[in-house]
Amino acid sequence: MKRLLLAIAAVIVLGSCSSGFPSLPTGEHLVVIRKDGDFGLASARLPVNFSPSNLVKVRIEARRADGSLDTNFNTFVRVSVKPGTVYSAGDGSAGRNVQLAAGVLDDVPISLVASFGDTRIWAEDVGYVPVSDLTRKPPPACSDGLDNDGDGVVDFPADPGCYAPNDDTEEGGTLATGVSDTLYYALPRIADVRGVTTTGGTATPFPKEQLKIDTGYVEGTAGNPSSFAFDTVVTRIASDGFYVTDVQDQATRGYGSVYMFTFSAPQKLGVCDRLRSLQGTASDFYGFTEMGFPTWAVETWDPNVRPCLVPEPRVFTVAELTNTTVLFRYESALVRLLSTAPVAVHIGSHIGPDKPAAPTYTPTDNATNCDLNGSGKVDFSLPDEAACSNACAADVECSEFQSFLSQSNFTLVVTDGVTTAKAQGNGSSSPDFDPVTLRGKPVKAFTGTMRYFSGGNQFTIEARCVDDIVMDAPNATPLTSDKACVTANARDPNLP
Repeated sequence: MKRLLLAIAAVIVLGSCSSGFPSLPTGEHLVVIRKDGDFGLASARLPVNFSPSNLVKVRIEARRADGSLDTNFNTFVRVSVKPGTVYSAGDGSAGRNVQLAAGVLDDVPISLVASFGDTRIWAEDVGYVPVSDLTRKPPPACSDGLDNDGDGVVDFPADPGCYAPNDDTEEGGTLATGVSDTLYYALPRIADVRGVTTTGGTATPFPKEQLKIDTGYVEGTAGNPSSFAFDTVVTRIASDGFYVTDVQDQATRGYGSVYMFTFSAPQKLGVCDRLRSLQGTASDFYGFTEMGFPTWAVETWDPNVRPCLVPEPRVFTVAELTNTTVLFRYESALVRLLSTAPVAVHIGSHIGPDKPAAPTYTPTDNATNCDLNGSGKVDFSLPDEAACSNACAADVECSEFQSFLSQSNFTLVVTDGVTTAKAQGNGSSSPDFDPVTLRGKPVKAFTGTMRYFSGGNQFTIEARCVDDIVMDAPNATPLTSDKACVTANARDPNLP
């Protein structure tokens, strides 16, 4: 009969049956004792580790309900860590599973990776008896085709007592559990979440993991008021989320900006607000690192107390527009295309609803629509539509019209008189901006947050509001970051 036990560390938790789920709380539990290694301190935390940590050693004991050592416990236990991953445990012969003898395993060497914040090492009896040789005769109990425990189900994955195909018992474990005292790691900064040291900022090292980010906020204590060691500031409010930048890290390591996906526009949050706490679930959405289901605490910007802190946008050179390393560094950050001699920016002159003529499908001023069959999309499985789209992509002035209709994306052309580059912009946040009627027109400045989409390897500069689009005119100049797209509720903290 399988037993359901829950015990954490050395504390005995006695449960009771409820909702019809049977349990047999014996009080048997595991104890994980820290022994040797650098465990950090709450006041001096270890850095977030993206390579295997130095070994720490623990002692694991199986205890009965009365606290005495269970000398009959001679099975394997699974070692894990939260948060993070166990890189190695024990001698490694059974992966992250180690075997106790007479209820004890001492000096278990463990190496961790990607741990952050308050971290604890766990040990759990999951009923796993690993067999290293799957060709063994007889096979492991969970791969032998027999109902060894007589519960009516056979082998992995059908039998719930089988942890893996090489499990040598169909009996479930006791689920007796123990956790260590705390190991103290620092919280990750945005650049760590973006993968600055692991992927070059192209993907998060924490996929689908709930994270609390270090925003620089230092909680005050008696006699020491709260303060900020560095600044994490809101740079854009979008219809389905908001963008934040770790100001100091963006300027040094880079990759210090990230998008927080909230499904709808966040309330009581504005550009220039500073984050006291920030957490969410990290993911890569078609190559674009974002955090979902975010929660946050904010210091609302009061211009009478402190500056706005939103950094001035990064002005791209022509060469940088084709350098993916630079572009990933500024993903989700404020960036700008700026006409300043010798650089000139203009809206691509080829954008319009007419269809280019076969067989070359060469784009013209008003003919860039590659939806040749009127299906409402460009179908790359159709040779003529694929050829039309490729012809547009090869034309530095071309914005494919169907893409513009569906995504509002259009082409910006940047040249320094020697080199010309093609960038993609989105001005849908400004209701009066129409790149079709403005095709070919010079632009003084186009500013926005930068988004990446792996489907076409496209970086898009998304204007935040009308302030971010400045057409070329006498004395035209973009607003500074403490004024551009800063809404009234962000300027006045007393407004609801």
